[in-house]
Amino acid sequence: MIRKARVVKSLKNLVFVCLFFLLQQQGNAQNFEVGMWAGGANYFGDLNTNASFVMTRPAGGVFLRNNFNTRWVLKSSVSFGQLAFDDRKSPNSFNRQRNLHFRSNVAEIAAMLELNFLEFNKKKEQYWFSPYFTIGFAAFYFNPQAQYQGDWYFLQPLGTEGQNDPSYSGVKKYRLVNFAIPIGGGLKFSVNRNWNIGVFGDLRVTFTDYLDDVSGVYASPLSFPEGSTGLGYALSDRSGELGEAIGEPGKQRGSSAKNDFYLFAGVSISYTFFRLKCPTPGAIR
Repeated sequence: MIRKARVVKSLKNLVFVCLFFLLQQQGNAQNFEVGMWAGGANYFGDLNTNASFVMTRPAGGVFLRNNFNTRWVLKSSVSFGQLAFDDRKSPNSFNRQRNLHFRSNVAEIAAMLELNFLEFNKKKEQYWFSPYFTIGFAAFYFNPQAQYQGDWYFLQPLGTEGQNDPSYSGVKKYRLVNFAIPIGGGLKFSVNRNWNIGVFGDLRVTFTDYLDDVSGVYASPLSFPEGSTGLGYALSDRSGELGEAIGEPGKQRGSSAKNDFYLFAGVSISYTFFRLKCPTPGAIR
C-alpha cells in the first residue's frame, strides 16, 4: 500500500509539473479548439472483476484544447456518463451468489496533457493525422444507487458496510466527490483547416474503491441504525433473494486491495480557432 501511494503521488506531481510548464508557454500557443464528444462509459471494480463491457452506458462531454505547438496540447474537459454493473452478469459464481448491483451518474472535470506522436499541423496538409498519448488529473462526482422492490435508493447514506457506526465497524463513510488520474490515448484527424474528428479511450484510475458501494466485508446488524430490519441491512446482503444468505459479519463482500476504475471512450468533433498575431509598431503593412 505504501508503494502504491508513492506511485500515485509521483504521477500527480508529474502531471502538475507538466501542466504548470505548459501554462507558462500559453502565450505562444498556435491555436485552440472547442469541441464535443459522445460515446460510452464503463466501470471496472468489485462487481465487474472480469473487465466486461456488457453494461457500457452512454457518456459525452465538451472540451477545450490549447495547442501549444504541433506536439504538445493541454486539454480541459467537462464530461458526464453513467456507470453500472450487476452481479448477475458476472461469470464468477461468488459474484452471482452475492447478487449485488449498482448504477451511478458521474460528472467530471479534467485537465489532460496530450502528446502527439506525429506532427499535427493544421497549416500543412501532409500532417493531417496523429496518434496521441494523454495523462492528466480529474475531479468527479458519483452517487451509487441500487434498486429494491421497484424503487432506486442512494446507497452511501445507508452505510451498507457499517459506515453509519464507524465506532463499531471501523469503516468511515466514503466521499461522493473524488479524484482520478486519466490515462489513455487516441487518434485525431484534420478534416480541413478548421474541423477535426477523433477517436479515443481514456481510463480513469480513481482514488476510491466505492464507485459500486462495495469494498470490504459484510457488516454486523448492530452497525445499522434499524438493525436487521432496516433498508441499509437489506441492501447490504442481497444473496438471500436467490437462496441462502451468505452475508455473515466479517465475511468478504468485496476487495479493498485496489481501487475502482472507469473508462470514457468515444468519438469527438472540434473546431479550430487560430490566434492572429498583432503587427508590431513600425512594421511594414
